[in-house]
Amino acid sequence: MWNKREEEQLNTGRPAAAVQPPPPADARHEAATGAGAAIGPSISIVGELTGDEDLTILGKVEGTISLPKHSVTIGRTAKVTADIRAKTVSVEGEVRGNLQAAEQILIRRTATMLGNLAAPRVGLEDGCRFKGSVDMESVAPGGRPASETAAKPAEAPSAKPIAASPERLPLKQDPLAARS
Repeated sequence: MWNKREEEQLNTGRPAAAVQPPPPADARHEAATGAGAAIGPSISIVGELTGDEDLTILGKVEGTISLPKHSVTIGRTAKVTADIRAKTVSVEGEVRGNLQAAEQILIRRTATMLGNLAAPRVGLEDGCRFKGSVDMESVAPGGRPASETAAKPAEAPSAKPIAASPERLPLKQDPLAARS
C-alpha cells in the first residue's frame, strides 16, 4: 500500500521530516506556569495543601494552604476559602481567610479579600475590595510575629506588702483643693 514517508522521499528527493514527540508533561507544566505547581480553573480541592514549591491557584480551594518557604498566587478565576501561610502571597481573585506571609502580601486591583493580613510588607492596589485588618509586624521564622517571640523582660520578684504604721501613711490630698 501507500507509505507517505516513502512517497514524500520520492517526490522531494530528501527524507521525510521525523515527527517530534510532544515534550514531557513536566516540561509543558513548567513552561506554562513558570516554576511551581498550578491548580487549574476547573479543579476544586477541599483540605490541607502543603508543599515545597511555588503554587498558582486558578480554581477553587477550601481548607488551609501552608507553603512557608514559597510563594502563593491566587489568580483572577480563583475562589479560595482558606487560611494561607507562605513566603509571599499575591491575590488577584477572591479569598476568604487570613493571610500570613514572611515577606510580602499584595492585593491586586481585581481582588476581593475578606480576612486579616499579616506580613512585614502589605500592598493594596487601588480598586481592590478588602475587609479585614492589616498587621505589618515582621514575622519570625516560627510563623509568629516578632513581638510574640522576643524575649520577655524578667518579671520582678513578687514582694509581700508590709503593713505601714499610721504615722507613715501618706496624706490624701483633695484634688479640688489643689486647683484653687
